[in-house]
Amino acid sequence: MKIFSTARVFVCCFVIGAGGIAKGDDRTTTPSVEAKKISAAKASPEDDNAAGAKAEKTEAEEEPKAMSIGSLAPALDIEHWVGDSPSPMSNFEPGKVYVVEFWATWCGPCLYSMPHLAEMQSKYEDQGVRVVSVSTEDLETVTEFLKRTVSPRILGIEVPKEEPGDEGEEIEEEGTDGEESAEEEKEEPKSITFGELTSAYSLTTDPDKSVHEDYMKAANQNGIPTAFIVGKDGHVEWIGHPMSIDEPLEAVVSGDWDRAAAKEKFDRDQQIKLAFQKIIMAHRAGLHDTTLELLRDNAGLFEGTRYETALKSIWFPTALATQQSDIAMEIIQERVEASPEDAVSMNRWAWEVYEAVESGWKDSDEILSTTIGAMESALASEENESNDEMWPAYDTLAHLKALAGDKESAIEWQLRAIEAAPDDEKENLRAYLSELTGVEPEVTEDLEDADEETTQD
Repeated sequence: MKIFSTARVFVCCFVIGAGGIAKGDDRTTTPSVEAKKISAAKASPEDDNAAGAKAEKTEAEEEPKAMSIGSLAPALDIEHWVGDSPSPMSNFEPGKVYVVEFWATWCGPCLYSMPHLAEMQSKYEDQGVRVVSVSTEDLETVTEFLKRTVSPRILGIEVPKEEPGDEGEEIEEEGTDGEESAEEEKEEPKSITFGELTSAYSLTTDPDKSVHEDYMKAANQNGIPTAFIVGKDGHVEWIGHPMSIDEPLEAVVSGDWDRAAAKEKFDRDQQIKLAFQKIIMAHRAGLHDTTLELLRDNAGLFEGTRYETALKSIWFPTALATQQSDIAMEIIQERVEASPEDAVSMNRWAWEVYEAVESGWKDSDEILSTTIGAMESALASEENESNDEMWPAYDTLAHLKALAGDKESAIEWQLRAIEAAPDDEKENLRAYLSELTGVEPEVTEDLEDADEETTQD
């Protein structure tokens, strides 16, 4: 049975996504045996169903419609306008365009956006554009922050590296007496404070978070900096990162902005983002049935988006946890086909297979035999055959062989793992060998010695 066509986009080779939501495993060392053997907690079907029922809302409980492109922009009920000439305002004047941006003193990307906002304000000031930045911090925090000197990097200035040499050593240029060097030293850029940098636009703070509620929360925006363009008729025209605002702002000011198209794109992006968040939350909570349902229902929604890669890491453990043999088999086959000799990557997902089968998965013979075959083939490759770094894969293969009922082969692979492993891992590996042989751990050392003698002969 094939996986439904819309889901096939998620079952190629194993890659964990970026964006800080589902991060890739870029470790160059393999986890210890004990760390590798920690099983993920699994929620019971009863817990899963209860959580799903709790999440359902009646019509009366449904949340109000979220702010979107085309929504009427709420008035700015701001507590503190900071700076020398703050010019407080609340209502948007018809015919003018406003940029309402949310920031914080602790937010690095917000600080790097400040020069761009200042430049943008200067560029469009004569065209009726006003930039208002809103923080939710207290007034003292913001006013103290404005006294700080802006880093040259924030201003886009490269700081030259000091040349090696003795401290205080002066180097004289060759030339006639009294003549200046042919190359004049570049003047160091004049330092400015954040107060001076942001003086071009309106910097504010709103500790009661009323404006944050009206904009950020209402539009389901969780990260800063985030900017809202309010158009000439007082409606929201665009929502996004201030470093991406140039093109839409130019179009809004010139009257060429397509609000309907912008709304369609924004609403779809929000739908994708919220669906992704639901999947991540269900997956992290161990609600495997709910995760599988969400993955299936939204497979087409994510196709061609940046979320595809991140979701690849969720399909496989979900298929294993819910015993979806067809999905798990197709993922395994595509992974093996993509990287047939990558024993390190294969070892990671093979251990997931071991945990799933060991926990009582019925009708898993094909999955188990396919995984074992792939591992044996990868370890027999020229690159891996004599590589002692493969000892964790030997250990995994021993566990898989034992599950398949081939205890003799399992013992052989475990002995090989012990021989190749570093000293601080051997004790744990011997413990499993003791399970396989049914003898005390001390006696297993005799088995190792016997195996080494056989190998030498």
